[in-house]
Amino acid sequence: MMTKVRYLAIPTAFMAVFFLGPLLSLLTISFTEGYPLGFMPSINSYLHVIFDSYYLEYLLTTIAYGLIVTVLCLLIGYPFAYYMARYARASYNVMLVALVSPLLIGVVVRTVGWTILFGSSGLFNQTLLALGIINTPLQILYTPLASTIGMVQVLLPFMVLSIISVLSNMDASVEEAACSLGAGRLTVFLRVTLPLSIRGVASGCVLVFALTIGAYLTPVLLGGGKSRLMSPLIYQEINSLVDWSLGAALSVVLLIVGVTTMAIVPRLVMRIWRT
Repeated sequence: MMTKVRYLAIPTAFMAVFFLGPLLSLLTISFTEGYPLGFMPSINSYLHVIFDSYYLEYLLTTIAYGLIVTVLCLLIGYPFAYYMARYARASYNVMLVALVSPLLIGVVVRTVGWTILFGSSGLFNQTLLALGIINTPLQILYTPLASTIGMVQVLLPFMVLSIISVLSNMDASVEEAACSLGAGRLTVFLRVTLPLSIRGVASGCVLVFALTIGAYLTPVLLGGGKSRLMSPLIYQEINSLVDWSLGAALSVVLLIVGVTTMAIVPRLVMRIWRT
């Protein structure tokens, strides 16, 4: 018993210093007013976040943005993961490397690549102009569309890896048995494959949603700061307006949304599928 406690001492101390410490500091600052110029206990920051329509709009927009990116990653990622798990044999390793390799490149570098692609003189617009589809370049860069595409590309591997980890361990004979009993492909997918892989779907959705609502670089660089999202707002409140109290309160609210999603959604999804 003492040996186990000794092994856990270092990671526990690490978490306490580098995770719980900053988190408690953030929570303390959120219940003040005028920080860092003053330290007056107050809940005004939370009242602003909850009852001010300006900040409420940012919160709702962030949640909607997270849901859109999550759904797109699921619609693209599930077929990709299913093909890798069921049909990719010799090409499995190649596809896996192609999927994971973007994670080895920094988000900034990948985002800059999208800015070059979506620019007025970028490859996308130049191709459409050469084909005669458009007469003038489209304004794609610095729009919510560009921001969404960039986030889907960044987070798609997390969705695919979450789903494929379940599909790869699923016995394919179960699907073959359903087909032999007269079930069509769609029925087999809806009644057999999807329910058995729902844990991977739930894990991927929670992971992508949590990462999306906390994203900063991609929405700012591709969206041009026009999207009303919480992370750029928090940066503005703390660094530009020097309102650390309000920025901390916004951070705590965003953290609560992410933690609540990770705690409730998987259990809710599993309960719905069981019933």
